[in-house]
Amino acid sequence: MRTLLANTMALVGTAIVLTATLAAPAQASPYRDCPYPYVCLYSGAYYDGSKLVQYKDTYLQSLPDGRKDQADSVVNTRNDDAVWLIDTRSSDSRYLCVPANTQVNLGDYALSDKGTWANDVDAIR
Repeated sequence: MRTLLANTMALVGTAIVLTATLAAPAQASPYRDCPYPYVCLYSGAYYDGSKLVQYKDTYLQSLPDGRKDQADSVVNTRNDDAVWLIDTRSSDSRYLCVPANTQVNLGDYALSDKGTWANDVDAIR
């Protein structure tokens, strides 16, 4: 009886491990008008501002001239990747890391010598 119980428990444990291993990876959800797997920059708060730009690629990209230094907030719907916001117009470029699946108002983050990150992003990576 103990052998049967031990074998049954081992089989159940194997089934649980296989199910967890073979399950599809979790996918992040879109947020408002920012689809997965994009990073969107907004004028105004992330929950009700106007979208300025959205990016899917993870390489260094400069914002268009009319959109530089305009963002007040960011939404990162990427499931696995953080995004770096960059202020290249400073004497030394400055970087702010926004983790995966995060929405932030840039006015909540200090930027040395400039106050906050609001209206200071001109590139992303």
